Parts: sequence; C-alpha cells; structure tokens
Amino acid sequence: MIFDRTKPITFSLEEASLRRAQAWQSLIQNLMSETDTFLVASVRDGQIVAEENTDEPAITLLLIAEQQNDTLPVGIASIENGEIGMAILKDFQGAGLGQSLMVALLDWAEVVKLEKVWLDVQTDNLVATHLYDKFDFKKVGSEVNLTLPNGRVTKLQHMVKFLVKENTSL
Repeated sequence: MIFDRTKPITFSLEEASLRRAQAWQSLIQNLMSETDTFLVASVRDGQIVAEENTDEPAITLLLIAEQQNDTLPVGIASIENGEIGMAILKDFQGAGLGQSLMVALLDWAEVVKLEKVWLDVQTDNLVATHLYDKFDFKKVGSEVNLTLPNGRVTKLQHMVKFLVKENTSL
C-alpha cells in the first residue's frame, strides 16, 4: 500500500498482536531491506552472552499509519530484558515519530517499574544517536567494532538510561 502524500496521514501506536502478524512480518522484511540494523543483534548476540531475566516484562509496539480506511504498520519498537529496539521505514522518518515511539516505550517502562533501559546504537546512525541523546541516554564503555554478515564494518556504542532515581537522602 502506498499512501497519497497529498492527503493527511495520521499515526497511532498499538501493541503488536497476532491480528496484524502478516503486516508486522512484512514491515520487518521491508525494514531489513532498508537497513542492516537487524543484523547487529544477530552478530552481537553471537559474541556476547546475554543476561537472561525472564521475569522482566516485555512489549512490542507497532507504529500504524492511517489514511482514510487504510492502515499499515510503518514502524516498530520494543523493550525486552530492558533492551530497547526501534525502527521506522525511511519514507516515514523525520516527522518526530521516533520521539513518539521513545516516549511510549519509556512511559511503559516506568509503569512496569523497570530500573533502566539500554540499547546498542551504530555510531554512524546520527539520527538515532541524536534521539537517544535527547532522551538522556548515557554512553557506557567504549565503542565496539563489529563486522556485519553483509561485510559492512560498524561501531556500536552501548547506552543506558536509568529510570529509577536513587534516593540520596540519609
């Protein structure tokens, strides 16, 4: 489905469900054709032993574009084991939608009382690093070189945002 750019497009967020499974899978395939971001996790997770905490809540949100009676997921965002991931189709970037997704994720994380959230960002993804800086994510550790399955070499920076303020009073 192609949206008519001369007509208004509205956006909403909904929790991912089986109802939109086919559209959700198509979105991920489209995102994978636009970016190699999804390759990072597969390579990274193969090199790093992930902490398993199955007690932490998880959520996946779909960013839904709507025009007249047509709806289509155009972005996705999630938190699992405290890790944030998000991606938006290129045609819909630059309109503040990433900020909307981040606000929704952080609001949810606070409601479920996560102490912190984290992510790994490719340092050459300036739009993403700017967004994470805007939301007060802090760089932790050094950049890590990573060679993706497609042969591209990138650098990852681990970033953390603490959600629970420590009580500093005695």
